[in-house]
Amino acid sequence: MTYQNDFVRLVKRPDGAPSPDMFEVLSAPVRNLKDGEFLLQNNYLSMDPALVQRLRDEDNYTDKIEPGEVMHAYAIGQVVESRCPSVPVGEVRLGRFDMQTYAVSDDPEGSRVIDAALVPPTWYLGVIGTTGATASLALSEILMPQAGETMVISAGASSVGWIAAQLAKRAGCRTVGIVSTDEKAAALAADEAYDAAVSYRGKSVDELAGDLAKVCPDGVDTYFDNTSGDISSAVIDLYNERARIAVIGRLALSHLKHSHDDIGRRDSNAVLAKRIKKQGMVLFDYQDRLRDVGIELAGLVLSGDLRFKEDIVDGIENAPGAFFRMLNGKNDGKQLVKLAEIETEAEGA
Repeated sequence: MTYQNDFVRLVKRPDGAPSPDMFEVLSAPVRNLKDGEFLLQNNYLSMDPALVQRLRDEDNYTDKIEPGEVMHAYAIGQVVESRCPSVPVGEVRLGRFDMQTYAVSDDPEGSRVIDAALVPPTWYLGVIGTTGATASLALSEILMPQAGETMVISAGASSVGWIAAQLAKRAGCRTVGIVSTDEKAAALAADEAYDAAVSYRGKSVDELAGDLAKVCPDGVDTYFDNTSGDISSAVIDLYNERARIAVIGRLALSHLKHSHDDIGRRDSNAVLAKRIKKQGMVLFDYQDRLRDVGIELAGLVLSGDLRFKEDIVDGIENAPGAFFRMLNGKNDGKQLVKLAEIETEAEGA
């Protein structure tokens, strides 16, 4: 059978903030499989903040994408053809299959099989996948929240931030979110996952710090840092002794051509004087924990103790727009792109 692959190609690297002219949507036939290869039809694509770092021409903990390549993305895909004995047709897998309708792979170990009948498949890209696992492991391995402590979460309305807030509340913490606008702050403060929220747009670092001081009268014990940049600089003077910081992402630096261009206040004095623990959180370091964490999170969702939202758009032609919706905070929940239904009657599914 002949398959036609529609894909999002990176035309050029961003010269500053990512822009729509970086991408183009093209189409080409899928080549014939070689021995050991299998072909997946992508069902759902995940739009994640970490994709921004892949666009930069610099070394990072993830592979960078080169102009001319298919834009990177994690996805759920179903095997539609296979010349790999260990991968049957119908199997549903989660992996980096990129922004395209079909993906060829020769590496069964580079993706993992999921049970699409156990829970909705989109959960594996969100609440029980990278999103939920990032929140859960950052708390358990780095922040170690204690009852009565105050946790501040930047990008507090994001899918990972919202899950982190709920888990922190379960640990007995007071939770404070940082978001872009006053409208988002009001909505977040009214949510049971948060005790308070502040906005940063249009404010200086000192103004944001002043707003945070008002809603954190007892200081900050833990900081779930989704943004870095000026937003995180505003928290520096509020840390209590032996505070913990988990650096999750760098959304506030997405407008920079290179991460070396980030210029702001240094936190070394606070880290030393207050004996603060600051650590980066990279989910690749916890691959052996993901299954157990996913099971735990699924139990919380099914019991009604963990809430989440999904924002799903249809079609590969809308993948670039979904990427920018996520990047600009316009999404309402985990941003996904639906490309095809999973065939539940397929062999091995």
